[in-house]
Amino acid sequence: MKRGISSLSFSGPLRKKIEAAAGSGFDGIEIFREDLVYWDGAPSEVAGFAADLGIEVLSLQSLRDFEGAPDEIRAWNMERARRFLDLAAEIGSSLLIVSANTRSDTCDDPERAAADLAALADLAAERGLRVGYEALSTSRVVRTYSQAWRLIEMADRANLGLVLGVVHTLATGADFSALASIDPERLFLVHLADAPAVKMDIRLLSRHFRLFPGQGDLPLSGLFAALRERAYAGPVSMEIFNDQVRAMPAQRIADDGIRSFHLLAETTGAMAAPRPTVEDIGFIEFACQGSDAGDLKRLLEAMGFVCTHRHRSKAVTLYRQGEIHLVLNEERDALAHSFYLLHGLSICALGFRVDNLPAMIDRISVFRGGEFAHLANAGELDIPAIRGLGGSMIFCLDGRAGAPAFYDVDFVRVGDDGAAEGGALRALDHLSQAVPPTEFLSSLLFYRAMFGFEADEQIDIIDPHGTVRSRNISNDNGRIRLALNASIGPSTMTQRFVSKNIFPAYQHFAFSCADIFAYAKNLDQDLVLQIPENYYFDLSLRFNLEDSLIREMRANNILYDEDANGGAYFQIFTRDINGLFLEVVQRNAYAGFGAANAPVRMAAQARDFERVQNLMAEIQEQ
Repeated sequence: MKRGISSLSFSGPLRKKIEAAAGSGFDGIEIFREDLVYWDGAPSEVAGFAADLGIEVLSLQSLRDFEGAPDEIRAWNMERARRFLDLAAEIGSSLLIVSANTRSDTCDDPERAAADLAALADLAAERGLRVGYEALSTSRVVRTYSQAWRLIEMADRANLGLVLGVVHTLATGADFSALASIDPERLFLVHLADAPAVKMDIRLLSRHFRLFPGQGDLPLSGLFAALRERAYAGPVSMEIFNDQVRAMPAQRIADDGIRSFHLLAETTGAMAAPRPTVEDIGFIEFACQGSDAGDLKRLLEAMGFVCTHRHRSKAVTLYRQGEIHLVLNEERDALAHSFYLLHGLSICALGFRVDNLPAMIDRISVFRGGEFAHLANAGELDIPAIRGLGGSMIFCLDGRAGAPAFYDVDFVRVGDDGAAEGGALRALDHLSQAVPPTEFLSSLLFYRAMFGFEADEQIDIIDPHGTVRSRNISNDNGRIRLALNASIGPSTMTQRFVSKNIFPAYQHFAFSCADIFAYAKNLDQDLVLQIPENYYFDLSLRFNLEDSLIREMRANNILYDEDANGGAYFQIFTRDINGLFLEVVQRNAYAGFGAANAPVRMAAQARDFERVQNLMAEIQEQ
């Protein structure tokens, strides 16, 4: 199959769109007529520009409201069609796309519509062109590809074929079984897109909420199975009409598109991409300096972390507890220092432990994850790394049995390993990353494509100042559970954090323990996020809990939730440092992240933020 993308999937000038599509490895691009309005040259120059970049012009889109028109505009429609065909030839496209008529005065007469399409095909044949006819779920008469195919058969022209619109097909409740009766040589092009699994107006869905495969919930595997069965070898073109996607740079959109193609091919068995397993997070690295570093160390030590190792030659220390490894990087002439200057105290890197490092390096290359960096100095352990979201690094640790731990080579022991390993906190339970709303979908695709993570359904969380969109993703064994969060509300905690950091940033990490009540008794409550009193009254309305248990939770600012299967979940949050905060959790057969408590946590954090703002205002007034 040829991999294509529609020019209307991008924002920006056509020249940049063609360059981005070619640079990402697309075979072709469909040109919308609207893009030619802003082309800085004659339309005939498009073909040469595309050819020089090694990319084909797949089609001109789209002749609309053509077939079955009333008599008074039929002659004009034919003249309009001639001009479209001439333009298609001028830009170097052999195919003109015709969308099914959406006008309310369209004649519901199959013979008339077929005759119009036949006449159009004859005009195209005179120019050596083909015509692709596409049903629209929003059209007046022809809403399914089966209806479109019947008109194509009636027109009986070899250069008239079907364009299959995936979103339009699934939006009408149809499937792809009817493809078995369609000659694959007469299937000229497939318009591919995903979409969320929500009920909405078809026009709204089609025009504003199309997604790249891997970002939505449509059953696309059935389509690819049907295309393979029919030995289809023509173009499959991404047609992504989405305001959020178009807000990104053209090259980012094109890279997401080609990643999406690879991911879909992998999940449908059409491509055997390298499939290493990301086993867990081997370390979390903080960029910190000065008083921020001191505050972080005091917090970690209060939570039971032990400084066990120090780097041989750098201002880098390792704090450990259970299976948790936290690296504090205070270097002043390295990547972490640049990261700190941009963001303040922040997470500058994660270390993913993988079972097959060479396969991971190959996979990153296939999915356009960028070049691997090798940041080690001579004599240090060389851990390959790629750029993650927001400029942070993701290191790929060798997870094979017998491979050295990342701290075995570059660090020397300075603390008690036994005290660290015997601490109350056991492992990283989950983490969250705040992303700009325009990058939410792209971020999801990044983790799915690069590392094979899977995604749960999207949920909305109520912040006192808006709504936070959240989607949980996880690795195969469930050891990595990451919540991607985005919000358009400028005053929500998530968006304040993103605005401060400019780019996507890790915002919080949750650590598991066996007995959160015993842990809380030894935790300085001045470090703990203070939960509103009325929350604990509300608990008695929601759950059948002993009064003594609620009192103990209130005394220690512990939150509680239950799932549908009766699993219990307890949480404590720390106050934030530069917007970054930590969490301790106890799970009793509970599968979620405590989403029901997120609005309470956000309200408590908003209260802390507002108190600081009010205090600063009072100081300024003095």
